[in-house]
Amino acid sequence: MIHLAVGRFNIDIIVKLDSIPPTDSNHMTDILEILPGGAATNYAVAVTKLGHSAKLLAKVGKNEVVKSLMEKVVELGVGLEYVEEVNEKPSMALIFLRNDGSLSMVRKLGASILLTREDVKRHFGLFDVIHFASVSPNVVLRDPYAKLISYDPGPQAKNIETIDVDILYVNEKEYEYVKDKDIKARFIVVKMGKKGAKIITETEECTVEPIQVDKVVDTTGAGDVFDAAFNVTYTEERDIIKSLQVASVASGLKVTRIGGISSPGLDEIREYLRKKRPNVTCK
Repeated sequence: MIHLAVGRFNIDIIVKLDSIPPTDSNHMTDILEILPGGAATNYAVAVTKLGHSAKLLAKVGKNEVVKSLMEKVVELGVGLEYVEEVNEKPSMALIFLRNDGSLSMVRKLGASILLTREDVKRHFGLFDVIHFASVSPNVVLRDPYAKLISYDPGPQAKNIETIDVDILYVNEKEYEYVKDKDIKARFIVVKMGKKGAKIITETEECTVEPIQVDKVVDTTGAGDVFDAAFNVTYTEERDIIKSLQVASVASGLKVTRIGGISSPGLDEIREYLRKKRPNVTCK
């Protein structure tokens, strides 16, 4: 299976900081990292670690840091031949981590907002799965040749009026924005953090429990990893229960490490599932 992740390539600056230091103070931290990021990038890396192929469709600013971070993503197996360098500032995210692993984020959109519907149309017929990540709903199109179209709008959820996809991924707050809109989706998956996740179909609603981890380090990209694990498993198995279980384990393991691209590999997920499968209840 070949996936196309449509969205952003970010410079992620991750800082562990429980509060903003007062003026003229000097604050020390044990975590200050510059890493590749962006929802589509996180998704693409996770897909490759789960055994599928992934390409990224994005626009990036001309910047030496961006080039260095792109090399890291290529080393992880993601194809970047559809990433276009443009004369614009790079997209960036400043991520403040707290001791409990929760975070706050400040974004600078930069080159990423230049992606258009025409950019997407040019790649119709080339991919089995197309995943749109944190892009405007105006960019989301159904490729008639793809086997699966999914969309995780992130902050763009509030701008959705109508959408036509196979799977719509949202968190609880985003679900409130979209639940009464014109949503044409086979499934809506609601990610609920410490409460797990649920899938809503035409006939049932199933909830998977979260896995328990010793320490939450960084939740950056956990939702993107969930999306990737669900899509990979569902395209292989066509089983929503198994897909929920694999996605719950993948996203749960991700939060034990730093950075959005630090998703677990297939062997690590399988090892966890051999010991314990997350419980799924349907009604």
